[in-house]
Amino acid sequence: MVRSAVALAAAFALAVATTVVDATVDATCKSAAAGDSRVNLQLCLSQLGHHRESPDADTWGLAKVASLVGVNSADLAADDIKTLEASHPSPALAQCAKLYAGVGLAFASAQDEINKRAYAAGKQRLAEAISLTKQCDAAFANAKAAVPQPLAQRNADSVQIAIIATAITNLIKQ
Repeated sequence: MVRSAVALAAAFALAVATTVVDATVDATCKSAAAGDSRVNLQLCLSQLGHHRESPDADTWGLAKVASLVGVNSADLAADDIKTLEASHPSPALAQCAKLYAGVGLAFASAQDEINKRAYAAGKQRLAEAISLTKQCDAAFANAKAAVPQPLAQRNADSVQIAIIATAITNLIKQ
């Protein structure tokens, strides 16, 4: 009897040690924020909490969802850029339009890599999304102009979503 209790306790400890972080959106976002101080907890909760795939996702699934949220964010930014270009064309907006094609692709590629469990490659693609987004900001800085709204917010959100996706990917136990 004592032997089976010890075996049961050992099996439970092993199971706990090899599972991923509790994958509810709330717990995962809090763990991501605890692991990376750059994570905006409220944005994580709102973006992942409203995605249709989140309720049934484990940590791996939420990393993929976060990358898909990045694709959506990049698409919204590209739409905003088109709208802004129609009324106020500028070389900086034209540069951002080119860059955001790459941002969306980087997020989509990150989702593909994470889906294949190629986490390092996925995180590299997320870093690429951040770099391209910051280049959009730099295009305006070089033109000595402020990034117009809503693009400024989309840029900030895209960077933050990539940080969130990276932090969640870092929670996955391999």
